[in-house]
Amino acid sequence: MDFKLTRENFTVQKALLDTVSEQALELDYVLPDYCPEIFKVLSCRIYPSAARRTLNGTKLGYELIALVRVVYVSEDGSISAVEQKLSYERSAELSYSPKSPVICIDPVVETKSCRVVNKRRVDIRGVISVGIKVMADEPRQAVTSAQGGGIQLRKKLVTYPSKRLFITKRVTVIDEVDIIQTKPPVGVVLRADASVNSSEKKVLSGKLLTKGEVGVNVIYIPEGGGDIEKISFELPFSQVSDVEGLDERYDVFVDASVSSCEIRPVPKSEPAKIECELGIDISCLALKFESAQLADDVFSTECETEAEKTDCSIECVPVQVNESHRVKTTLTYSEGEIKSVLFAGAEAGKLYESPKKPEGECVFGGKLNVTVFAKNESGKPICLEAEVPFEHEPEEPVCCCSYSDIRTSVGAVTYNLTSSNAIEVSVEVKIKGYICEAKSGSFIGDIRLDETKPVKRDRDCSLKLYYAETGEQPWEIAKRCRASLGAILEENEIDSEAVEEGCMLLIPIE
Repeated sequence: MDFKLTRENFTVQKALLDTVSEQALELDYVLPDYCPEIFKVLSCRIYPSAARRTLNGTKLGYELIALVRVVYVSEDGSISAVEQKLSYERSAELSYSPKSPVICIDPVVETKSCRVVNKRRVDIRGVISVGIKVMADEPRQAVTSAQGGGIQLRKKLVTYPSKRLFITKRVTVIDEVDIIQTKPPVGVVLRADASVNSSEKKVLSGKLLTKGEVGVNVIYIPEGGGDIEKISFELPFSQVSDVEGLDERYDVFVDASVSSCEIRPVPKSEPAKIECELGIDISCLALKFESAQLADDVFSTECETEAEKTDCSIECVPVQVNESHRVKTTLTYSEGEIKSVLFAGAEAGKLYESPKKPEGECVFGGKLNVTVFAKNESGKPICLEAEVPFEHEPEEPVCCCSYSDIRTSVGAVTYNLTSSNAIEVSVEVKIKGYICEAKSGSFIGDIRLDETKPVKRDRDCSLKLYYAETGEQPWEIAKRCRASLGAILEENEIDSEAVEEGCMLLIPIE
């Protein structure tokens, strides 16, 4: 039996790699001669980031950077700090070489310890887990129309990504910043936090312009000693990226995040200056969506039919996320009283999603590392730290998604002494990025007719009477009666997907 099928090409996302690897960190650090000796370690932090991603065939390579910073008190009671940057070359193997893959690499510190060996030496150990996810397009086909063989198709309008572009760029910003006259020159940097305050994008033909501003907070000990000081400033950044094929037909989602922030005093500068070096990661996901009527069910009015179906999840248009969440926690000093607070800050860890309700809506959760530098009743520096879990429910309900690229950063941090030995810290967590939901579907890729099993029909009549109940679908009626769907709709003047109220229908028999 001769018949002709027309097919439409579409794409679905496939996970080529979804794994977690671990990197052991071992550092036997000896203080430089110009640093004072260690009396007590206040804080040891590890800041991991992924840099220099490369994809060569099936081999994914990247550089894992770990910045280790130790803040300690010397014997005279002054606060000092040292830091060391460690680098590890890592790689992962993919099953095949993809085109325009979406690559997400998220390093997280799982464990850390810092042991003082002697007054000039510390032994630091830790484990960094690296989540690696690589998504790529997988081509599929679905039948959109059929001619001959009495084939009847039920079709569904589907919007799908026909093409995907994904790039990542590392922007390095180096600038010298004047210290305002009311602040003393920088001696020792204890902490440097940076986050993207604002960003915007512009798409030109084959190019993507990204620009914005990064807010930087520097916590330091002044040159010559003294209490902790803080300075804040903003630095602009811009990047022009070549993206072959990119134009206004694409939905473009851009995320900019700070991966590294290094602060160095500029010696003998007048006025006093610091040099700031920022590493900014810019990722761009561009999707071009198209729509088509894809067949998801079939039968023939002439013979038995066998359909080859494809089960898949088709992405919806990603949803931009730009929200904030307030986290409060109380830190308690168990060894005495708090005389004054020198600094309160926090870092946001990796964000994860988890189902919240049976309907499939999700919440985002994560952890904050909160740090407070203070002085006790004797005037000695102390450090209070806490790991605080939190959950954030999106402003608009979101179903658990096929993938997401959500970044967290810390905004304003405030504190309040609630008692002689307790301090309440309030942290603003900024949540930015996009999430992509996926809808499951089953579509027909091929059809085979079995001519040895013809449909039995009564040739003596040209019409049948059928009583349709309220809500019954014309498609199911046509399939049950092995009649033409179009003829039923035309004969009974039906223009809806279901019968609105019970009635008698005329079923034309071919």
